Amino acid sequence: MADISTVETLRSLAHGVKKQLAIQLEAEDLGLVPMQVRVMKTIDKCSPCTALDVANFLQRDKAQITRLVNGLLEQGLIEKVPNPQDKRSQFLLLSKEGGKIQQSLAKITKRAEKSMIAGIADEEMQSFLVIAQKMLKNVENK
Repeated sequence: MADISTVETLRSLAHGVKKQLAIQLEAEDLGLVPMQVRVMKTIDKCSPCTALDVANFLQRDKAQITRLVNGLLEQGLIEKVPNPQDKRSQFLLLSKEGGKIQQSLAKITKRAEKSMIAGIADEEMQSFLVIAQKMLKNVENK
């Protein structure tokens, strides 16, 4: 094998993906930072969910998620509704405006993905995804 470290290659790939998404996000001028995008995507995917659910899903501390949620609430992109099973907590949902933004974000993600996989055969992409999932599982089990 070449002298290229697997860890360094993956770190560079992760950095490149993050940079590409940030560039696309900035181009859309939505006024969101990448972590807010991840919170909105999680709320959309896991709805109904609480801030604690989001923190657990993203593996971040609750204080960080609370700050991000408060910013999204102030921007009117998410809303809180009572949790009927637990009066102490509230569910987070995308607002109507948040839903529109989420649709834009999905398009941004698709454009970035299309750009990143240009010139890569479907079979190569499938192999990469299988290997990446195995590596992720190995890292998460440590």
